[in-house]
Amino acid sequence: MAQRFEGKNLEDALSNAAQTLGVERYQLTYHVLMEKRGFLGGMKRIVIEAEINTQTPEQVAAVAAPPGRGFREERGPRGGNQRRGGRVDGRDERRGRGERRNRPRKSEERRDEAEPFVPEEAPEQTPESEIAASVRDWCERAITLARLELQVRTEENEEQVVVRLYGPDARRMIEHHGELIDALQVLANKALVARKIEKDIELDCQQFKAKRAEELEQKAREIAERVSRDGREQLLPAMTPIERRIIHLALRDHSEVTTQSRGEGFYKRVAIVPRSAATPQEQTSTAS
Repeated sequence: MAQRFEGKNLEDALSNAAQTLGVERYQLTYHVLMEKRGFLGGMKRIVIEAEINTQTPEQVAAVAAPPGRGFREERGPRGGNQRRGGRVDGRDERRGRGERRNRPRKSEERRDEAEPFVPEEAPEQTPESEIAASVRDWCERAITLARLELQVRTEENEEQVVVRLYGPDARRMIEHHGELIDALQVLANKALVARKIEKDIELDCQQFKAKRAEELEQKAREIAERVSRDGREQLLPAMTPIERRIIHLALRDHSEVTTQSRGEGFYKRVAIVPRSAATPQEQTSTAS
């Protein structure tokens, strides 16, 4: 699964990705999510989405291998048809070309493997308070301006107004690690909380938040065990404030590690650090 990484430039972001994923840079595939430039036009920050290229490991390794260490065929008996260079019995057996021509494209493989998307059916809206109705109205106007086809339903508890989205464009909301959900949630809270309403606003779609929280908590626990065992800190990929909060809460009561947010801007990285190596101030800090 692709992960987000951040750096001062593309080289820095790729180096962070390779270090975190434990591979060489040539083994990565990536695309740029965001480029933020300074006042005078110079690059200030870049965010990429990268993953390990598992489609052609042998070819990638063969290209990257130094001369003299690449693929070698055994020499046949003198005068026979088997030669170095891949030509056996007069047939061209060179690696890569024939195989690659017949290999399906990566996008086609993913399309075949992907399960068909079935959006959840929108339930009837239950009776809602004036606060929840104002949140629903704001979300519906924002969705209309974004030209998305979605229906809005609200629920409410003592601390939150929970907004659930349904409809044909639900898939777009949960793509790219749910960036659209996070963006709309941030906008809603900035526009409404502490101005018109007193409760936080939480957005969800296709039960994405629960699934993502479970994945991040499991990942946090696995890395925490590695840090406890090795005694060395681990730095996670760049995350949104919502994702970082899930990591902080998952390890808040861990007896051997603590968490720290590092970096600047919207996307920051979370470091999982042994408690023995952290200062008392860092041990009690769960900054966003």
